[in-house]
Amino acid sequence: MSTPTTPSLSFVPSSGDKSWGPEWVPLDVFREPTAVEELPQSAFLWDNFKVDVSLRIGSGDFSNTAASVCVLDFVLMLQAARVTLRHERLAVLELSDRQDEWRFTRDEELVGLRTRYATREGWHFRPAEGHCSVREFDILVERSLRDALALIFSRQPATRRNPYLHALATSGFDAA
Repeated sequence: MSTPTTPSLSFVPSSGDKSWGPEWVPLDVFREPTAVEELPQSAFLWDNFKVDVSLRIGSGDFSNTAASVCVLDFVLMLQAARVTLRHERLAVLELSDRQDEWRFTRDEELVGLRTRYATREGWHFRPAEGHCSVREFDILVERSLRDALALIFSRQPATRRNPYLHALATSGFDAA
């Protein structure tokens, strides 16, 4: 088991995602141009604002597992893990657009993380494994939402008028 250390998390916009740039034209579910205010929650979890995540927990580096992922999908996965670990010792989650498993564990006051991926031969764990305190994990999850929204709002100020994003910014995870 790795020594618990302060986890680190950062988001860098994925270079191929046009939603970060000034030329972005939001599309509705029919792939027609629309106003950002009309985009539903799913538009932010599946299609827009993809990032390359840098995540380190303990000695584990999970950055390679979260390349080009929708930032809010990633943040909501972290929140789902936190909520599940309040009552269970294991939370097994996936990001919306891939089948890799994120396996969060809770043992006493430590949160652990490992990821695994599927092949034709079955499931395989990646070598990275990390642990941090429950308190540090809670702080990481709260900060992840603030950082994700700040990044989106700084690159696309019009997103502040989207009801879903506005609710997340004002009510936090309660709006999710």
